[in-house]
Amino acid sequence: MSESMILAGDHLLTMDATNSVIADGAVLIEDGRIAAVGKLREISADNPSTPVKKIADSVLMPGIVNAHAHSGFLRGTAEHLPVWDWLTLHINPMHRVLQPHEAEAASWLCYAESVLGGTTAVVDMWRFMEGSAKAAEAIGNRLVAVPYVGEHPDYNYFDTLDMNEAMIETWHGKAGGRVNVWVGLEHLFYADEAGQRRAVELAKKHGTGFHTHCSEARIELAEFERRYGKRPMYVLDDLGFFETPLAM
Repeated sequence: MSESMILAGDHLLTMDATNSVIADGAVLIEDGRIAAVGKLREISADNPSTPVKKIADSVLMPGIVNAHAHSGFLRGTAEHLPVWDWLTLHINPMHRVLQPHEAEAASWLCYAESVLGGTTAVVDMWRFMEGSAKAAEAIGNRLVAVPYVGEHPDYNYFDTLDMNEAMIETWHGKAGGRVNVWVGLEHLFYADEAGQRRAVELAKKHGTGFHTHCSEARIELAEFERRYGKRPMYVLDDLGFFETPLAM
């Protein structure tokens, strides 16, 4: 049996080509999908038997997309520090001891908070992301899962590209298309050159996006100058990063 509802607010932000705003706007929802958008009186007149839920003091708008997030319990920790000190003193030690059940619990919390705040799609860079996928499947948000990967002997306490590929093969396109998996490197220099090249080729092989951090700190620029004699973006170009699919 189909379920229909009219959701109404004080204003409706359409995000159409002219960013139209409809006063006393409403959305007709049928079987979980938007079927019509317009003035409440018009939507109600066309669907007289459909119940109306009016939300006071509200703006109806499309869900917000968070294009880079990290599930975790260390949000707000030592944010006064430069990024490299923050990583080495707080974040990397946490990853050394993080357990899969803790990672999953963090994703449940973060996705629930996101949905409550109007963020319906998250690109999440995290570890042990099978649990993250389960959380997104249950909560109902869209998830681009990007495993925190390290492919370098000095950074062997992250997920691996083998784990990343297994995650792609298991979860990419699941939950009705709401959960997708990309290739990820925690930082580009957290992989040696062979790992960097394999990450790029993995994205091409599976037709996924490739997500990483780049040029976040001066130490990163110095490390790439030492390894390659180039700045990180030029190294990415050499590796074929800009030939990987553009996917969401």
